Amino acid sequence: MSQQLSYQHPGYAFLNRYGSLQGEEDVFYYVDFLRTEANLGDALPVNLSKIYQRFCIPAPIRVPLDEQQGILLNSYQGLILIRAADPIVRQRFTEGHELMELLFDAQADIQAEFNLEPWDEARKEQLCDAGAAELLMPRSSFTRQVARLGVSLAAARKFASIYQASLLATLIRMLELTEEGCALVLWRYALKPTEIRRDPSQAAPKLRIGWCKTNAQWQGGYIPKDKSIGADSLIAQAYQTGVAQIAETAFRWGGKQIDCHVEALPLKMGDQTQVISLLKLV
Repeated sequence: MSQQLSYQHPGYAFLNRYGSLQGEEDVFYYVDFLRTEANLGDALPVNLSKIYQRFCIPAPIRVPLDEQQGILLNSYQGLILIRAADPIVRQRFTEGHELMELLFDAQADIQAEFNLEPWDEARKEQLCDAGAAELLMPRSSFTRQVARLGVSLAAARKFASIYQASLLATLIRMLELTEEGCALVLWRYALKPTEIRRDPSQAAPKLRIGWCKTNAQWQGGYIPKDKSIGADSLIAQAYQTGVAQIAETAFRWGGKQIDCHVEALPLKMGDQTQVISLLKLV
């Protein structure tokens, strides 16, 4: 009879071999460790099941979660829950995130044992996302793809298909790995926080910035959160028509006009339509 292999905690396996985390860059060494141990090679999309097989991690369980995309239910058994209602590509990113959580869970035990300062929770979540992006969209191949096709919504759609990642995660990864100055801006209908505090019944929601992300090469200055935009704008056209829009347009933020080449795409997020826009200075 063949002997059944037992679960091996990948976070502990990494720390036992290389020592406790000394800096944020160690998260990416952990990604390399997972890839090497699972013999992932260069095949795309990344086959996460090979990591589960290498460490005898139980297959993640799809369940009807409400508030979270995923939960590391039991680190010592490798039990991971994934929200079943999410698209498969979103589930894949969540799986990558939870594989990073296994590393930080092992590190937390070391910190508790030696009375070390714990990682900031918000920063830890960001690093788990960054590690998941590196695992699913490896820098080595993604930068070559960007150099070949450039930065655009059309290119992002192709990359999303190649890497089996969500369009939004792909766009964020594109921003991180391009040498071109770009910004991503998500727009949604909402009240301004000050209006909510005063009397929301007396205010009408406007199409305004929900969040934005710029890369190190962006020279367009600060993009203010919650800034609204007019009903005749390119962004509003994308929202109203449900059709992607591409044009040069001007924004006025902080008393300064910024001229941009803009690609705007309406996206359905839950029960709301929002607009993601890719901005490049002209």
